[in-house]
Amino acid sequence: MGGAEDNLAKLKEAFETLNRSTEKLTGAYESLQKDTAGLRRKLEESGEFLRDIIDGLSSAVVVTDMEGQVILHNAESARRGFDDGSQIAGWLASAGDGVHAGKRGVGEWKGAGDEVFEVSMTRFYPGGGGPGGRIFVADDVTELARLKKQATRTEKLRALGEMAAGLAHEIRNPLGGMELFASILRRELEGDDEKLRLLNHISYGIQSVNNVIGNVLLFTKEIKPARKEFDLKRLVEDILEFTGAVFEKSHVTVKAILPDKPLPITADEGLIRQLMLNLVRNAVQAMPDGGEFGVKLASAGNAGNRKGGVEIVVSDTGPGVPAKVRDRIFDPFFTTKDGGAGLGLAIASQIAQAHGGYIDLLDSSESGARFMISLPIG
Repeated sequence: MGGAEDNLAKLKEAFETLNRSTEKLTGAYESLQKDTAGLRRKLEESGEFLRDIIDGLSSAVVVTDMEGQVILHNAESARRGFDDGSQIAGWLASAGDGVHAGKRGVGEWKGAGDEVFEVSMTRFYPGGGGPGGRIFVADDVTELARLKKQATRTEKLRALGEMAAGLAHEIRNPLGGMELFASILRRELEGDDEKLRLLNHISYGIQSVNNVIGNVLLFTKEIKPARKEFDLKRLVEDILEFTGAVFEKSHVTVKAILPDKPLPITADEGLIRQLMLNLVRNAVQAMPDGGEFGVKLASAGNAGNRKGGVEIVVSDTGPGVPAKVRDRIFDPFFTTKDGGAGLGLAIASQIAQAHGGYIDLLDSSESGARFMISLPIG
């Protein structure tokens, strides 16, 4: 009996030890579950925090696998229409494909319409293994690209303007003498109709050269707008009425999209009128066999990084602007037409700049040319 009791006591002790160990393991497991739940909650909170940060970015962020399938994107990318991954091939071509983790490719990529994006790309390597995918970041640099073009154009204009001003004055001096002698000769030839007819041709040529010089001098001098408030909508309506006979003679129809209410702007009304007339003249010359002239006027919430502005889009259905000369059309003395001094667009650009705005040639999938003038309201 003694041996059996001893064995029973040992068994009881072992069972109690097992119970205590089980209780400890249960407690440890419960503690581990709590820690795991806490870590999972913190991870989820961190993920939500990270997503809030990414969604708050003004840049479009798109994460893809190595096959180009989108696995993550932020709100800005969805707003831009980048969330379906259709532009990934274009981005890879623009940004280049980095070889190592952290290596970034940067390049400009033209989006739909006239938008320009600067795209950077980074590969990521999960767990230290092979590449898991790519992270693309796209920033809208449309306005910056336009400002760069504007700065380059301004520098060209400054250098050419100095040269043109000197040449204009050198030409105008003998031209004044020619006009004087022509007027004297006119008195001497009074009654001789045939010789007066020839003299009229000479006088007309002198006047034509003088007009070109006047445009050159206007181009070379600093434009200082005399600002006052006026209704831009009314000005556009006046210009269309004033040029109605020209449109009719050229078999050009007009399509105007104007706001219902007045659109007040503080600017130099005379200079804005000249800018618009230059564009009308260009459009009509581009459509010698007739066509359609379009003008669209609208307020813009943000024009040229300024709060509050207006945008005027002028279009024609002519042959358009060849790609090889797109960067030169605002250069002074450059023209694709027979005759003319090539100053119309250069002067229009100067007027827009003098008001703190710009003029740009828009991309168009259709035939013809589209120009946008962006001006601040005040």
